[in-house]
Amino acid sequence: MNAVPQQSPACLLLRFEGTAGEVCVPNEPALLQGLTQLVPSWKYTCTPTHGKACDMPHNCITRINNSQNTPYTFDIESVYLDEPLLGLPAASALCALLADVLETHIEESPNPIALHAGAFAIGGRLIAVTGPRRAGKSTLIARLCAEPDLQIFCDDVLPISPQGEGVALGVAPRLRLPLPAKASMHFKQFARQHMGPHDSRYGYLCASNVALHGVRLPLGAIVVLDRQTDTPACLHTVNEDDALFYTLEQNMGQFNSPGEALATTQALLGKITCVRLVYGNLEEAVQLLRKAFDGKEAINPDLQVKPAQGWVPPTPETHTLADTGRVFKRAPTAALRRIGQSAFLWQAGEHTLWRLNTEGQAVWALLEMAGNARELAEALAEVFVEVPQKQLEHDVLKMLGKMWAEGFLIEQ
Repeated sequence: MNAVPQQSPACLLLRFEGTAGEVCVPNEPALLQGLTQLVPSWKYTCTPTHGKACDMPHNCITRINNSQNTPYTFDIESVYLDEPLLGLPAASALCALLADVLETHIEESPNPIALHAGAFAIGGRLIAVTGPRRAGKSTLIARLCAEPDLQIFCDDVLPISPQGEGVALGVAPRLRLPLPAKASMHFKQFARQHMGPHDSRYGYLCASNVALHGVRLPLGAIVVLDRQTDTPACLHTVNEDDALFYTLEQNMGQFNSPGEALATTQALLGKITCVRLVYGNLEEAVQLLRKAFDGKEAINPDLQVKPAQGWVPPTPETHTLADTGRVFKRAPTAALRRIGQSAFLWQAGEHTLWRLNTEGQAVWALLEMAGNARELAEALAEVFVEVPQKQLEHDVLKMLGKMWAEGFLIEQ
């Protein structure tokens, strides 16, 4: 069991097994009880600070404080963020905390591969599910939680040992909300019954079939999701070079050199099956996965698997221009993260980064105060004097439209 102190200190230092850094949290039941729900099997120590300030960035990777401005919300500082996250509800604060713990775990892990993927166990082997952003990975893993005979390893990060075993971290899967309009009644009822900490964006599913922290199983297959509207579910083989490229692209682990990355990934792929799942209906996808992998063969020989095609993961869709008069401000879950000379926007709990150009960085800086496109363009005109006002306003409208669609902004 996780150690909980008998006293009621103002702040606690948590150290998760397998990580060197600590996280500092206030002694708030909403956070501590939520954490128990989300990582019931990942052991951590809990030490009172006795009024001493936590030491960032030397030992403490994340610090959570009660927000001074918005009741029942939290502010977060992190060694991974360029600026703090402010006014987060408990579920989002837990999401950001776990993202940092996972990041530290990956950095310190001896496992060179950590796939940005969900994974479930069926028939004694592990199936990883990955795909481009918004391909439905989190929703599919959440739906698989409703299959009691399956074991859920993860919904986002799958460490893989040098022996080719997937390692469960014991973290509850997170579901993007609201559920798809076409979700089955069975899935909706399951989600309601097992919903843990949640807010308007995400909810954690506290299901009984989540694998315990540290459980290992041989990786048997990688499934790349390709969601297409009104398309019957089917499987395609994946060319060897495409599988290699895509697996390398999805890896968040650490390699010493490109040569090591290629050799290690090729060795892993040589032992497993790699297929692309084309689907439009979630229930069809679940049944197809069960039929494909619920047996002793690498893939069910009675199932038709179509040949590989020249498929490339889709690029993000073009976003609509924002309305000129709409007033936006930064979303509380969004933050700027600097890597080298570049600046990226990041959402709490997400592994996707959006790179900003010079204009984008300027717009983000101005959005510390709420504003509309016209006001932002006027301010930018004082800096980008060589760019016509109309062009600036068009660029800002485009930028705001994308930031809004990606959840980095909220409307004032």
